[in-house]
Amino acid sequence: MKSNDYCIKYYGQWLFLTNINFKIALEMIEKKSETEIRQIINLSYNEIEDLLAKFDIKETDKLTCEIKDTVKLTDREKEFFELVKKGYSAKEISNELMVSTAIVKKNINIFITKLLLGLYPDLKNQQLPV
Repeated sequence: MKSNDYCIKYYGQWLFLTNINFKIALEMIEKKSETEIRQIINLSYNEIEDLLAKFDIKETDKLTCEIKDTVKLTDREKEFFELVKKGYSAKEISNELMVSTAIVKKNINIFITKLLLGLYPDLKNQQLPV
């Protein structure tokens, strides 16, 4: 199943996030205040921007569409995020939580996606094209 088919089948109520890359996401996040950003995810805009370089995410990479019911972090995502906040590298997080570095990168993608959806809640209501 192609990525877009997966999004359409399972997450039809969510924004078609594969049209948004990290460059656009960062521009949208930057328009919000540090207070608004920190209310959702306990990092500053600059720290969020630094995540892209630290975890080898390109500005042209697309946001994840694999977000279900809420923009709140799951318990597992919180575990990842605590290590991110402590400054762990992808390899260190990978070793600590016994997951691949690809999973670590995917979780950073999820954090940023959830942050964007938290800052722009109306994005959740846009329908995917069929």
